[in-house]
Amino acid sequence: MRSFQCIAFDLDGTLVDSAPDILPALNQMMFRLGKAEVSLRQVQHWLGNGMAMLIKRALTGELSPVHYDANEFEQAQLLFIDFYRQSNGSATRLFEQVPEVLAQLSLLYPLAVVTNKPRQFTEPLLQHLGIGHFFKAIWCADDVAHAKPEPDMLLALARQQEFLAGDILLVGDSENDIFAARAAGMPVIALSYGYNHGQSIAQSMPDLVLETFSLLPEAISSLEQER
Repeated sequence: MRSFQCIAFDLDGTLVDSAPDILPALNQMMFRLGKAEVSLRQVQHWLGNGMAMLIKRALTGELSPVHYDANEFEQAQLLFIDFYRQSNGSATRLFEQVPEVLAQLSLLYPLAVVTNKPRQFTEPLLQHLGIGHFFKAIWCADDVAHAKPEPDMLLALARQQEFLAGDILLVGDSENDIFAARAAGMPVIALSYGYNHGQSIAQSMPDLVLETFSLLPEAISSLEQER
């Protein structure tokens, strides 16, 4: 018996590997500002808290940046947006089995995206990758006052779809997803291959940790049987 009313997905690091597009845009930004290039590993560790935090991390080289030049940040943000838009998602790829699993799950549940990516990049990317049609709802960082790890996006989705938050399952890859789900009262499955600041996602105590996206339908059924 189906007990979840909706399955919500994070985007970057869960459905797609976007770091290969973000890296060159970030380095073009850094070059224009006269700063040293960053590495792919750094970008993978910095992703997950939205565009503004990513840029601050690049400018400072710190995971938790405190001191940065506000004027330089504003200039950097404009540069990054321009360079990233030019990429058109050309190097971003779907993780293995994502389209097949989404097609399977969409026959059973309404699906949604809840992402810290701005909407101006989210919707074109979903369409470019051919998966936009699977989702009944899309919530982005600029749709709410506070992005993940705050629960605003998840609670907004629940209100929009008229479901109890506890009847929506979140699938993500980072501690921000786990913290947001817990704050919203949602169960959460985490994928181990994504972007989590170089840390094991198991440390954040999701309900389940999966190594591959293909295991998701079976894992959802298992959680439903436990409810």
